Amino acid sequence: MPEFKHHISRFAAISHYRFAAVAACLVCGACYALALQGPFFFDDIPNLIDNRLLQIEGWAFDDWRGAMISNDAGLFHRPVAMASFALNYLLAGGFIPWAFKATNLVIHLLTGVLLYHLFLALLRAPALAGRCGVHPQGVAVCAVALWLLHPLHVSTVLYVVQRMAQLSALFSVAGLLLYCRYRLRWIVAGATVGEMLAAGLWLALLALAATLSKENGALLLWLVAVVEVSLFRGVWNGRERAAVQRLAWAVLLLPLALLCLVFIVSPEWITARYGGRSFTLEERVLTQLRLLWQYLEWILLPNITSMGFFHDDIPLSRSLLSPATTALSLVAWLALAIGAFLLRRSQPLLLFALLFYLVAHAMESTVLPLEMVFEHRNYLPSVGVCLWLAALLFEISRRLSWLRLPLLLSAVLGVLTLQLFLRTQVWSDEFMLARTNVINHPDSPRANFYYGNVLHARFGQAEALGFSEDEQLSLAVNARIHYERMHKLAPDAFTALVMLYQLDTLYFPKLALDNDWLAKIERLAPVKRLHASDRGSLEALVVFSASPPGRPDLSRIGGIIDEIVLRYPRRPQLVKLKYLMMAREPDISREALRHYLEMAAARQGNRGLYAFLLQNHGAEDMDLTYSLIGDWMQQDSRRRELPVVRRLFEP
Repeated sequence: MPEFKHHISRFAAISHYRFAAVAACLVCGACYALALQGPFFFDDIPNLIDNRLLQIEGWAFDDWRGAMISNDAGLFHRPVAMASFALNYLLAGGFIPWAFKATNLVIHLLTGVLLYHLFLALLRAPALAGRCGVHPQGVAVCAVALWLLHPLHVSTVLYVVQRMAQLSALFSVAGLLLYCRYRLRWIVAGATVGEMLAAGLWLALLALAATLSKENGALLLWLVAVVEVSLFRGVWNGRERAAVQRLAWAVLLLPLALLCLVFIVSPEWITARYGGRSFTLEERVLTQLRLLWQYLEWILLPNITSMGFFHDDIPLSRSLLSPATTALSLVAWLALAIGAFLLRRSQPLLLFALLFYLVAHAMESTVLPLEMVFEHRNYLPSVGVCLWLAALLFEISRRLSWLRLPLLLSAVLGVLTLQLFLRTQVWSDEFMLARTNVINHPDSPRANFYYGNVLHARFGQAEALGFSEDEQLSLAVNARIHYERMHKLAPDAFTALVMLYQLDTLYFPKLALDNDWLAKIERLAPVKRLHASDRGSLEALVVFSASPPGRPDLSRIGGIIDEIVLRYPRRPQLVKLKYLMMAREPDISREALRHYLEMAAARQGNRGLYAFLLQNHGAEDMDLTYSLIGDWMQQDSRRRELPVVRRLFEP
């Protein structure tokens, strides 16, 4: 009878935890569902909306192949993620924001389900077995709830293009779960060669899927070494095997050794990639020492007022002592690493969480010349921290008898849920998001520019929206204030200068006389390093030069474009701008224009320029059209643009 009561009690507890897991998924889904009507943001536009290869109309093989390799980011074009976007487009009948965001939410919840099973498997590993009381399900459910409800992940789930990071994390979690399931059998009875081969093949397949979603999926194999070193500890066939332990440590340290070898043998392989950045390799690595602590603070002590899409207000670390927190960050990381290693027997989950966090950040937060900081980089690294934090909450409740576990968990998860709800509401509306970003980050140049753009766009729609003249003037003035604020924060950015020039020319003629914004652009053109955002602004400047207010400055704007094309002769976007400027000169024949762009396309091997040329002149000369298509296909060896070419001949 006592044994029967024990089983009944255990079954009831397990059912209770499963109910809690389902409740966490429902709460998470409800918080996000209220924000699915929000628009596409930022990189969604060039990667999705402007990507004609994603706009498939059926199940033709060439359409799918073209869509899957239509992204230029990364080494492999992220075909798995791009295929999911194409499928979204096909099933939704277009770029419908809620359909794409709902898919992201489903991926988020599915990853949570896999995490629950992964956490259960990890808690059964030799280093943790028996450490979480009678019901490890409680720790697993709590960890999953912490991860699902964390407000830091809003900028991943509701930012459609970050499905790349989501899918990479999903396949990585699936790979770790697969490894743990096999490994739990091997600690008892070892493994046959066939079983090890099967596990290796499945793991390789999931690692490939993760990598083809986003390149940091390749870290899955490194994360397997983290799990082995910190939690399984070489236990094989009933006892610890020193050879297995040494092999796991070797795999864990091998990437670091290879990186050191690269810096010794050929450091320029990495340093040469920083030519287009406004910071050096040293500055990036030193800044990341501080940012990794900032990320950890966001995970452990979430504060949505410090979060946001733009974090370019965080200063660079110029040296270990500038700012001084750089050196403190380095010392703190070393102390934490040493402490976690020394406590690996008594506190194995601490070592696991630390190694998992650092390894999962290794590709995007170390030496590669990527943007300095993005919140979505924590989507997978936060997994280990959430498991450690859940175990810590259970331990605190056990040690403090007056602090009831349900009360503690309700308080923590309640705070997370409230912050998640508030943050998803901000992301549901572009105006609210832009305004909140600039309130929380007033010294961010990008936040000010983005808010200025939103205000400017609303000003353009003000009459249709029924705004009064005073309200319209207020929108224009406020937009200008934030553009000027960005100019003061980033005086060498073309973006703010171009918008200030246009606004003052159109609406504030007295300010236009006091501020010769075009002269400032002219001074920057010969010396400024060009960024992606600058190219978009230059295109807006060229377009504005065709309007009546901009026509008096046509020759000055043409000179700016000439200067920049001279410095960057192989940038296809700039070639197009030069072409557009030439097209406005009455003494240049269309044949000369066509010849210029054709030569530019052939010299650079840029497929987009061929499409541009055909779009503007293809109908004028069929012989030329066929000749250009032949050249185009020669440049496009993988036939990525074949669906676009085929559409040229459709009735």
